[in-house]
Amino acid sequence: MIRMLLMSLCLSITISPPLVSGQENGSSTWMGALDAGGMKLRLEVNITDSDGILSGEMRSLDQNNAKLKTTDVVLNEDTLSFSLPQAGAKFSGKLSKDRSVAEGVFSQSGAELPLTLTKSDGKATMLDVTPAETLKEAWVGELQQGLMKPVMQFRIVTLESGETAARFDSVTEGRTGFAANWSIKGDTIEFHVPKIELKYVGKLSEAGDAAEGTWSQGGREFPLSLKRQSTEYSSENVWENRPQRPVGPFPYDAEEVEFENTIDDVTLAGTLTIPKKQGRHPVVVLISGSGPQDRDESLMEHKPFLVLADYLTRRGIAVLRYDDRGFGKSTGRFSTATTEDFARDAAAAVEFLKTHDRINAANIGLAGHSEGGLIAPMVCGLRDDVAFVVLLAATGVDGAEISKSQSEAMLRAAGTAESEIEIAMSVNRSVVDIVVSAEADEDVSDKVAEAVEVIIEKLPEADREEGGKNLRAAIRNEIKRLNGNWMRFFLKYDPRPALANIKCPVLAIIGSKDLQVVPDLNMPEIRKALTDGGNKNFEIVVMDGLNHLFQKCETGEMGEYITIQETWNPEALEKIGDWIVGCTSVE
Repeated sequence: MIRMLLMSLCLSITISPPLVSGQENGSSTWMGALDAGGMKLRLEVNITDSDGILSGEMRSLDQNNAKLKTTDVVLNEDTLSFSLPQAGAKFSGKLSKDRSVAEGVFSQSGAELPLTLTKSDGKATMLDVTPAETLKEAWVGELQQGLMKPVMQFRIVTLESGETAARFDSVTEGRTGFAANWSIKGDTIEFHVPKIELKYVGKLSEAGDAAEGTWSQGGREFPLSLKRQSTEYSSENVWENRPQRPVGPFPYDAEEVEFENTIDDVTLAGTLTIPKKQGRHPVVVLISGSGPQDRDESLMEHKPFLVLADYLTRRGIAVLRYDDRGFGKSTGRFSTATTEDFARDAAAAVEFLKTHDRINAANIGLAGHSEGGLIAPMVCGLRDDVAFVVLLAATGVDGAEISKSQSEAMLRAAGTAESEIEIAMSVNRSVVDIVVSAEADEDVSDKVAEAVEVIIEKLPEADREEGGKNLRAAIRNEIKRLNGNWMRFFLKYDPRPALANIKCPVLAIIGSKDLQVVPDLNMPEIRKALTDGGNKNFEIVVMDGLNHLFQKCETGEMGEYITIQETWNPEALEKIGDWIVGCTSVE
C-alpha cells in the first residue's frame, strides 16, 4: 500500500533479513518480554548456526505472532546481539557466566528499553511455557465507528505475583498490550488506557457477561458493545473463512523458486504457479505495494496476490509472486531500500523466467499494485523484453501529490470536521515540502519540528494545548521515516516519464472509491503520459464502487478492508484475466 504520513502513533516491532557470522555452533532459542511504555510484548528469538553463519528469526507473540528475520547476529562467549533493520532497531546484551541469560538494551527510534533474554532448553518455546501473564477473561467488541468496525479487546490477566491487571488490544490495527486500569462497580464496568487517553464506560447486562457503553478518545465518542469470553479474540481462522480462499486440489502446478538480483546481491524467494497444460505458458510477475509484503501481499486478513494468482493460473496464465527483499524467505535489507531497488528485484524476476522451460519468454508481463504500479514502468526502462503491463491502482503523479490527496480524501471520508482537515493538511503540506526540498542526506527533524510549532501557534487557544501535544507526538513517531531513503525517494519521484517510456500493451485499472490513489487525480495523468509517449495500445478502466484493494465497498476507507469478505471483486478479476488472455498466447 502507499504509506500514509503522520498516522503511526505507537511503537511497532516489525523486523527483517538474515546472515552475518558468530561463533557458537548449533541452534538456540531465547525468550523475554519487552516493556515498551505500558505495552508488554513477549519475544522469542531463534538462532541457527549453519557452517559458521548465524541467522536469526524473531517472533513478537503479542503482535500477530509474526515470524521475522534478524541480521548481524553475534553469539560468542560474552555477547548476544542482533539488528532488526526493517524496524531500525537492535539488541545488545551481555551474557551471564553460564551463558543462559542475556541482559541488555533494545534500541529503536532513539528509545532504549531494558530487555532480558533467557535461553530455553531447546524444546520449549514461548508459546509452550507459562507466560508472565495468564488470561482470566476477555471483553471483546466491534467499535461502531460509522462504516468502520475495528475489533477492540480488553483482557483481564493474572500476573505471576497473583495480582490482577488489564491490557488493551486494538486487534484490527495489530496494536496490542497497552496497560489499562479497570473496575466493576454495581452494574458499571470501566476501562481506562492512560497511554492513549482512552476510556470506556459500559452498563453490564443482568447476567454480567455483556456491556453496552461508550468509547471515548481524543474528544470523540463511539458506541461499543462488549461481550465477555474465556479466551482471547483470535483472527487466526479469518482467512480460512474468506469465500475466495483457494482450496485444493489445484488444476495447476506450484513451484517454490528462488532467483537472484545479482546487482544488489539479493535472493528473492517466491511461488511460481503454472497451468498443467503442455507447452510454454505466458506469465505475469506480481509486484506488491509499499511496506514489507510477503508473496501473497497479506494484509487485513486478506491475501490478494494468492487469490489473483489462483484465478489467473486457472485461466492459463502462469504467475510468479515473491516475498519482498528482507521479508519472508527473501534476503536483503528492506529498511534502506527505495522503489528503484525494488524495480531491480522485479527485473531479476523477468530474467529468471526467461530461462524457465515451461514459460514463453516472449510473453512475460508485469502486474504491479499501488507502489508496484510505480515499479512496473521502471522495469520497462531497465529491460526491453516486457510483453505487457497491468497497473493496479497505480499512481500518475509524484509522491508529494499522492500524500496530500490521499490524506485529504481519507479525512473527508471519515467525516472529519473541516477545521480539523484544514489543520491536518497544513501540517501535511509543510512537512512534505520540507522533505522534498531537503538535500540528499539532510536531517529534516529540526525544520519539521519548527514548522509544526508555527502551525500549533495558529490553533484556537482552547485547542492549542491538546492539539499541540497530539501533533508533536505524531511527528516524533514519523520523523525517522521522513528522514528515510524510501520516503525521500517516493515523495520526489514523478512516474510520468517512466510511463511515457512503456511501449508494450498496458491495462491501467483502479476502483472509483480508491482513497489511497485518487482516480480523478491519477488516471488522467497515466493516460496523458502513455499518449505522449506514443503508446496506442492501452486501456484505462475505473471500476465502479471498488476500493484500493479492488473490493466492493461503501466508503473506500481502510477500516473496511478487513470487514469486507471478498478479497477481489469478481468483475475486476474477470477484466484483468480477459485482458491478459487477449494479449498473450501459449507456445
